[in-house]
Amino acid sequence: MVTADHQGLPGGASRAAIEHHYDVGADFYRLWLDRRMVYSCALWDGALDDDLEAAQLAKLAWHASAAGADGAGRVLDVGCGWGAMLQYLTAVRGVGHATGLTLSSDQASVASSSCSSSSVEVRLEDWRDHRPGGDYDAIVSIGAFEHFSRPEFDRGKRLEVYSAFFAACAGWLGAGGRLSLQSIAYEDFDPSQEAVSSFFTTDIFPESTLPLFTDIVEASDPWFSVAGLRRDPGHYEHTLQLWQRRLEAHRPAAIDLVGQPTYRRYVRYLRLARAMFDRRVCTLYRVALERRPRVVRRAPPPAAGEGG
Repeated sequence: MVTADHQGLPGGASRAAIEHHYDVGADFYRLWLDRRMVYSCALWDGALDDDLEAAQLAKLAWHASAAGADGAGRVLDVGCGWGAMLQYLTAVRGVGHATGLTLSSDQASVASSSCSSSSVEVRLEDWRDHRPGGDYDAIVSIGAFEHFSRPEFDRGKRLEVYSAFFAACAGWLGAGGRLSLQSIAYEDFDPSQEAVSSFFTTDIFPESTLPLFTDIVEASDPWFSVAGLRRDPGHYEHTLQLWQRRLEAHRPAAIDLVGQPTYRRYVRYLRLARAMFDRRVCTLYRVALERRPRVVRRAPPPAAGEGG
């Protein structure tokens, strides 16, 4: 359940803003994503070929390994999408129970129905409102970090939000527990000095902004050390190219589902996003973070009606 107070923490995109992009309809996304409906940068171990299915599976595998999730009792997926990672963790990597968080009601519905097992729980919930029933052994967050801050926030405010996220994750993990994070980040671009296109901030991802890599490092450092790192801008450029090809190949069906204006908006988005990666305005990071052993753990404040 999505609550309104968010434990008093500042944050990024609202549920309405998330649903503006992700609730266009699962059938629309099925036309151009892989069969698991993974909506984030794929990973190629060798040449950038056209096997999107294998590359998305390789990405899920990388994050599961980076988080140390094999055989784990409890794993959290922050920004679980349509449930691909939840299914993979429990069906392939031997995870006993996986909890997924999303702010998209469409994603929550699809993930819940596709992961209809007692080993998976999908919550329509903001990470700021999450109160787990016990410690997690591992945490994964793929493609959600980009929605945690807002375009109008200065760097100090961005760091406040990001620091709160890493502090929460550290509190949910035991010593040595790992968080595997994937996020787009600005590279050859300074959002404090240059204006971001309103097409992205209004039409595509309202109330969202990208971090700088230094934001991730500085905000996570009190709680986590970097245990692994990949920088894969070319992988995202290629993923976007494959998505665009697949969407354009299904043009009539896509227009039937969402209408021509929405179809054209998504094609334009995929094309412009590719150009941003090609020019290195943006890049893509995959970061394995290990919880520092001497972090002081603090219980979250009680929810309304709890405690005394």
